[in-house]
Amino acid sequence: MTNFSMVLAFDLGLKRTGVASGQALTGSATPCGLLTASRGRLDWSKVDALIQEWQPKTIVIGDPQSDDPHLAKLVNRFKSHIQQQHKIPIVEVDERLTSVAANAELSQQRLSTERKIELRDQVAACLILESYFRSLSPSSL
Repeated sequence: MTNFSMVLAFDLGLKRTGVASGQALTGSATPCGLLTASRGRLDWSKVDALIQEWQPKTIVIGDPQSDDPHLAKLVNRFKSHIQQQHKIPIVEVDERLTSVAANAELSQQRLSTERKIELRDQVAACLILESYFRSLSPSSL
């Protein structure tokens, strides 16, 4: 990974998927979108548009470590789509408690409940991406 390689992170969910962008050089992430799912299905054209816009060198996805077969199916579909359509490396990061941490972070801000719901999955994606950046060795930056 080079210093200026763009990375996108996805906090996949059956209703909402948060998206964050960042670069390993800064080690920080910024919310950059929210995708809604219909019956557990993402709009692939919106995923493709984000990838086209950001041109990431790596995709990071949260591994929910869940027994939910519907969520596992969504994660597998997502990985398959990225590999078939974009051929971008995918890294999975343990995402347990990121939504809880995102809720805690947002509860400290004076935001409406609607705005907190809108931002929660994007903030969770930021936490996933920042966790990935912390896991990189200095030589890989």
